[in-house]
Amino acid sequence: MADEPIFLLGVGAQKCGTSWLYEQLAAHPDIMMSPIKELHYWDRRFHPDFFKPRDTQTILRRLLKQHGDRIIAEQEFERVAMDCGEDYYLAFFRSRLRPNHRVLGEISPSYSILTADEFRYIRNIVPWRSKAVFLMRDPVERIWSQCKMQAKKATGRGGEGDAYALFGKSIDRRKYVERTGYSATVRNLMASFGAEDTFFGFYETLFDETEVARLAAFLGFESFDFDTEANPNKSADLQRPGKDEWNGVREAFAEIYDFVFAEFGDKVPAAWRPA
Repeated sequence: MADEPIFLLGVGAQKCGTSWLYEQLAAHPDIMMSPIKELHYWDRRFHPDFFKPRDTQTILRRLLKQHGDRIIAEQEFERVAMDCGEDYYLAFFRSRLRPNHRVLGEISPSYSILTADEFRYIRNIVPWRSKAVFLMRDPVERIWSQCKMQAKKATGRGGEGDAYALFGKSIDRRKYVERTGYSATVRNLMASFGAEDTFFGFYETLFDETEVARLAAFLGFESFDFDTEANPNKSADLQRPGKDEWNGVREAFAEIYDFVFAEFGDKVPAAWRPA
């Protein structure tokens, strides 16, 4: 039916503006985004080798100790309940869906590693028409941003995070390489969602009014009043790694660059081209 809501699956990629996109969509009165930005349901469901399983019992004991009988009202309790199956995942959304909601959904950047068959499974399970959003960023810039984030997290846990050391080893680390495998993700989305139901965007142009307007049309809105100045990735920056090391990582992803330029042509931001 035409008046049924659209289920939006934000697929990634990490460090490509998904937090900004989530915040802007979630603030819209006619859009219901999961109050937990990254549910990580489908990545854990299909790829337990890539993502550490949750210690469900330990989490439930902690929540019960913290919240007592109010445990059922906690969002984290709902996320743990999803480990029991898709019915709980769907209930998480159904319980929040209101008549005015034209779009509902979630964004988990790690879904970029899902296969075409896994995306098809999701589309078959979800009872609403589904669409996907996939954002990309210059591969080396994306990896450098991820390295800085991981180093910051390590420092926050009391360790010594070294973004430069992480960058030097990035092309040998699965969590960096697979999250930058845009060619596989694009092919899988095209095979499962198709061009009509997939929004492909770029971090470098995501905050432009023209791109916001394109996204609005994709989701069936006349326009979006997004705060394009609220890019959460704007922050004090470390100096880039040396040119040789930077170009070495770029060369390792030459196939990704070639694929994206061949697939998207002049839509690829100028910042992707070598200096």
